[in-house]
Amino acid sequence: MLANFLSILRVLLIPFLLHFIAQGPAAQFQTAFLLLIAGATDIGDGWVARRYDQVSRLGKILDPLADKIFLGGLLGGLVLWRDLPLWLLGMLLVRDLGIVLVGGLLLRSQGLVIAANRWGKYTTLCMGLTALSYVLEAPTSLRTGLGMAAAALVVVSSLSYAQFALRLLQRERT
Repeated sequence: MLANFLSILRVLLIPFLLHFIAQGPAAQFQTAFLLLIAGATDIGDGWVARRYDQVSRLGKILDPLADKIFLGGLLGGLVLWRDLPLWLLGMLLVRDLGIVLVGGLLLRSQGLVIAANRWGKYTTLCMGLTALSYVLEAPTSLRTGLGMAAAALVVVSSLSYAQFALRLLQRERT
């Protein structure tokens, strides 16, 4: 299915993206171009799945997992080579690890897939914009502002996912 291929393609872009990030400012436009391609695959996989009736259980797992792997790799490279704060990557990784662990538990116990919610999507978008600001060496005030907004969205989305998971787990007990 094309939708799932687009999700997988996003993950396959990571080594190329890291290569260009490591090149520094000389490759900032190549890096930005790959970020735009990754963003297009993220938008495109959902659109294709809905438009061509390719929505699947695998796709509901693969798309958000690809987002998590892609963002983790991207931010990891930016921490190493572009001075992105390590604490921001840490926040995202803790949230994503929690989502994956609880999601796995709910999949195994109830056969449910936790779909990305709007707060998760806003967080992904804001993290992408934050990453782009570091790639393009935007002014420090813009990078800091986007980083703080991304951090706030990580907290909000974490609480949103936790609330949803608790409701599902309580439903399982009754």
